[in-house]
Amino acid sequence: MSWYADSSAILKLLIVEKESAALTDFIDFTIKSSALTRVEVIRVLHKIAPEKIDRAQIILAGIDLTPLNPAILSMAENFAPLITLKSLDALHIATAIFLDKSVEGVITYDKAMIKDAKELGIKVVSPGMK
Repeated sequence: MSWYADSSAILKLLIVEKESAALTDFIDFTIKSSALTRVEVIRVLHKIAPEKIDRAQIILAGIDLTPLNPAILSMAENFAPLITLKSLDALHIATAIFLDKSVEGVITYDKAMIKDAKELGIKVVSPGMK
């Protein structure tokens, strides 16, 4: 089984933070994500750690990236008002829902995304986060 990882999770594989070791230990499966993740990760690295971009390219090449499509865009646009996801986070969650049975759940460290994903009935893990 695969897990959907958002950009906050992928960045922890590149920038050592307190949760990085737990995340690395947790991953022993295929990671899926949105093509959006590629843009987010590389843009963040340009700002904070450009020397890690080559490593990021290698990691991203090993992730099954799902292109944004009309179904994902429509879903992200039409979440119920109680779902307060920001636009890019809505695209991540919509992609995870689109992938449906091919992912176990979502790996994220974004607290707002955790809350809303759980509200939508999505299994969420954040290895190492307390």
